[in-house]
Amino acid sequence: MSSDTNRYLRRRPGISKGYTLIEVLVAMAIYMAMLMLAGTALNQGLAQYQGLVEKGIDFWDYAKKISLDKSFNSAIDYYVYTRSDQWFPYFKGESESVSYVSLAPFAGDLPVVVWIKSERQSNGKTAVVYYELPVYTKSYEDIEREESFGDYKKGKSMKVLENAESVEFRFYAYDFLTKKYEWVDRFKGSKKKLLPALVKISYMHNGEKSILNFRINVNSLVKMLYDERYPQ
Repeated sequence: MSSDTNRYLRRRPGISKGYTLIEVLVAMAIYMAMLMLAGTALNQGLAQYQGLVEKGIDFWDYAKKISLDKSFNSAIDYYVYTRSDQWFPYFKGESESVSYVSLAPFAGDLPVVVWIKSERQSNGKTAVVYYELPVYTKSYEDIEREESFGDYKKGKSMKVLENAESVEFRFYAYDFLTKKYEWVDRFKGSKKKLLPALVKISYMHNGEKSILNFRINVNSLVKMLYDERYPQ
C-alpha cells in the first residue's frame, strides 16, 4: 500500500478503530445492571405468586377478578331511548344478573355490552359467567332482543366463579325520594336515570361467605337533565 493511500485512510473520517477499554467496561456495567433488575423483578413476581398460592387464591381466578373490576370501573352511561322512559343510561341489575356498557372489554378494543349472570351448574351449584358483545350503536330494543334470544352467548365469555352457592347481586345507589344512598336488590337505569355507585356480588364457597365489590365512576347528577337538553 502506498504512502498516499495510508495518508488518505488516516484522514478519512468515520473509520472505526474498535472499542476502547472504557467503552467495554461501561457496556458490561449496563448489562450487569439490567440482569440484576430483571432478576429482582422476577423474584418479586414469584414471591407475589407464591403469596397468592399460600392464601389459597388461584392466579387465573385472581386475574379474572381484576378484569371484572376494570370492566365495572370503565362502565359508561350509554344513553338509550324508549317512549315510556325517554332517555336514560343503560343499566339493568337484578338479584341474579347485571348488564351495562363498558369501555374495557375482556377481549378486543370496542366498547361492549356486558351481561354477568349466575347460572346453575350440572352439580347443582352456581357459576357466575361474564358475557360481552360489541355495543356499536345498539338501541335499547337491540340489547333487550340479544338478551331475550340468548344472542349474548355468541360473544366472548369467561367464568368468574364456579361451584358457588347463594349468589346474590346488590346495588348501592342514590335514591331521590329519601335523598340518600342505599343498597337495593334491583336497579334500572330507566327509573333512576343514572348508574349505581357500587355493585356487590356475595356468595358462599366451601362453606365460607365472600363478597366482591365493584365501583362505577361515571355518575353525574347533571346528566339528569338529558331529556330536557336532547328532546326526542
